[in-house]
Amino acid sequence: MKWTLISNASTGIKEYHLVNDEVVLAVMKYSPEQQSVRISYEEERLVFFMESNGNASRIIFKNVYGVDQGKFAHHNHNNTGRLEINKQIFDYHIVDNNQPKLIIHQHNKQEPLAVCQIPASPTRHDSYFEQAGMVLGSCWFANMPAAPKLQGLLK
Repeated sequence: MKWTLISNASTGIKEYHLVNDEVVLAVMKYSPEQQSVRISYEEERLVFFMESNGNASRIIFKNVYGVDQGKFAHHNHNNTGRLEINKQIFDYHIVDNNQPKLIIHQHNKQEPLAVCQIPASPTRHDSYFEQAGMVLGSCWFANMPAAPKLQGLLK
């Protein structure tokens, strides 16, 4: 699986597709202006607004009503982090080489829930929000009811 940047439109919205063998599995749209992420897969849709309290590597996800839904943390020194959403906890690690890979674990560090390639991004404030969206989209897609049929795609 691979997250691919599809457009960086004049509106400023960045659209990413989660792709496997030319098949689009999920779409993530990130708006820097609204600090929002929209994730879609077939008929399912998620919308979250993201906030940070001055520390961009710690992000709070809020729903459209402003209610906290989860949080994201990234640790630069070892390229790891944690996503908490809907009372579920996911740990992730980014293997940073020429083509960075996102490896997500939920209960067992020996069995990745998902592994996908992500675009290389410079370390700056906005990139943490985009990265949070990709981690959220990957975790959400891996936990969809259809995911067991797609287990071969997730690793």
